[in-house]
Amino acid sequence: MTFVDISSRISHAALDAANWRPDAMQTTLQRAPVADGVERMFDTVREAGKAVADALGPERFGGKGGTSGERELVATEDSVDVGGHRDAYELHLYREPDGTYTLELHMKIEFNFEDGADGLNWTPEEKQAFMDDYVAEVEKAWSGRTFTTDDGMDVTLDVKLDVSEQESGFMGRFRDVMDPSENYNINVLRIPEGDFHRSSVGPGNISHLDSEDNRAVNKGADMPQVGTAHEFGHMIGLPDEYHDGHEHQDDDNSIMNSGMEVRDRHLDIAEDWVENNT
Repeated sequence: MTFVDISSRISHAALDAANWRPDAMQTTLQRAPVADGVERMFDTVREAGKAVADALGPERFGGKGGTSGERELVATEDSVDVGGHRDAYELHLYREPDGTYTLELHMKIEFNFEDGADGLNWTPEEKQAFMDDYVAEVEKAWSGRTFTTDDGMDVTLDVKLDVSEQESGFMGRFRDVMDPSENYNINVLRIPEGDFHRSSVGPGNISHLDSEDNRAVNKGADMPQVGTAHEFGHMIGLPDEYHDGHEHQDDDNSIMNSGMEVRDRHLDIAEDWVENNT
């Protein structure tokens, strides 16, 4: 057990200090080991105190992550399955030094850029710009949203996206099969500026977007909708709300309808996970 190991280390450090002799003061070379032994003893005592704090739990120290003042990992899941999508993302719940909580949602995405008709091809600069804009739009829409669990935990959602372009050619496909570490593959079709192509998130963790999906489009809500932010909602397990008969069909401003507002109900998936893992 940890406490046995710590006690042993304290005993050895104490013996180091107890072995000090007056004649050891005669030279600088003799004084150094004594000072080192005393310092080791103090280091061991500090480590023991930290271990005890960790074992007792942060709630014994005001619920603020123990005595170190650092954030503490409370719960984690490396492969979250939601809305028919397997291994859709990772979740890591942290307790912050001020007693609040941060839920980090990590998602790794590989983009496959598809050239359009009539020589409408992607340039390397356009590909990078699309990925950068994708990250910016999704994180702006979803990251920083807060919710409070039934137990009174104040939690902030922090979306962290890891994006890259899928390597082309046979070797790229081979490496993708051998290392399927990404959570989603997104195919992005190059279309004329201002044009429209239906986007979707399908089974098998594959999403289909077009080159205009990072642009805000007026769909009848109070503010225009960014397609990538809406589709991200599907990627974390949320359904469309604009269909006839849906209970929130009339909430045009909802991000899962025609607008950009993230509602409390859209965070219920995250809240349920926190409550089930704490």
